[in-house]
Amino acid sequence: MTEENENRESVKQDSEEVTWGPKLFLAVTGGVLLFFWWLLIYSGGVVLHH
Repeated sequence: MTEENENRESVKQDSEEVTWGPKLFLAVTGGVLLFFWWLLIYSGGVVLHH
């Protein structure tokens, strides 16, 4: 019972931690770029003066 749990935890650490890092980074970067692209183009641009 304990050996199976240890194996599952080690598999999770080996596979998931390696893959979710880059995916999370790309998702956040893409989201920020899309947000600023939308802000500049579809909101009429950034107006610095009122």
